[in-house]
Amino acid sequence: MFTKYILAETEPLPPIDSSSMYEFVMAANGVFVRARRAGLEALIPVSRCEIRGLRPVQPYVRMEAGKVPLVCTQAILAEFQRDLPNESLLWLRCDEARWKVVKPRQVQDENAVRPADPFDPDGAVAFLDVHSHNVMEPFFSTDDDRDETGFRIFAVFGLLDKQPCVTARIGIYGYYWHLDADSVFVLPEGVQDAVEFLLAQAGREPAEMEVLSEIANPSCPQP
Repeated sequence: MFTKYILAETEPLPPIDSSSMYEFVMAANGVFVRARRAGLEALIPVSRCEIRGLRPVQPYVRMEAGKVPLVCTQAILAEFQRDLPNESLLWLRCDEARWKVVKPRQVQDENAVRPADPFDPDGAVAFLDVHSHNVMEPFFSTDDDRDETGFRIFAVFGLLDKQPCVTARIGIYGYYWHLDADSVFVLPEGVQDAVEFLLAQAGREPAEMEVLSEIANPSCPQP
């Protein structure tokens, strides 16, 4: 069975079934989706609501190997800056807690990037999918929402010519949840989380970040 439906009647929840691609969890504080793959487990909201008689659950993302190490983040940034003014694509693999940055053959220009081979095996097993927006602000576009349908972490680097920033999210088969960049990457000096940078540029208070995070995390049901 690819999908299961769990009622949050006990604490903790039962383990994720190894035969499930993903599972929906009905809890006191809403409907959530969860999944597990080698090195990664997550539970994220789908819809916030009150369901009486069940226990609440809290979203989480667990990267068993920890954050992407500094040397890999520096390599990603350097490669993206070398490819300016084009956008660029990199995949990160994590095999037995060892990180590897892979640059696939790709079709790229100033407005878009895609792998030359959509069935590239490195892309199929990638732990993290990261692309650049060259000198533009980093954000997830509607094209990204259409293409990023697997279970992994996604990230976008932008403003590469003056103030490198990164935004990140986890995707579980079409459902997404915003992640702080420094919870995914060890960031080099001078590289900022995009939400923090844009809030600072707008003169908004850090306390507003929690509200903005909720706005950045709409439910993303797929037909």
